[in-house]
Amino acid sequence: MPNSPTPMMTSMADADLDAFNAAFDELGFEWRWNRATMAELAAIADDKERVCAYVRRYHPHLLKVYDADFLGALVVDTRRRQACIEGVNADAAVQHDACA
Repeated sequence: MPNSPTPMMTSMADADLDAFNAAFDELGFEWRWNRATMAELAAIADDKERVCAYVRRYHPHLLKVYDADFLGALVVDTRRRQACIEGVNADAAVQHDACA
């Protein structure tokens, strides 16, 4: 099938899901994204905006207390920090863009 995802694309998508879910866990959010969630949000290229759209749709009650941009930035910053830590643990010589 020409439109089937390659194993590399699937692997990258799963890694992205794991990264979002790890950030949610660390922040104490009881959110869990799956492939369907990612597919639903796939048209949004920016990670922060993707989180904002998710919050607006599935957790609008949080917007009574928090700004969507704040929550989006919080999740994205947590993902970047985790990527830096994992990168250092995997290979101390590797400098990730997210760490710069």
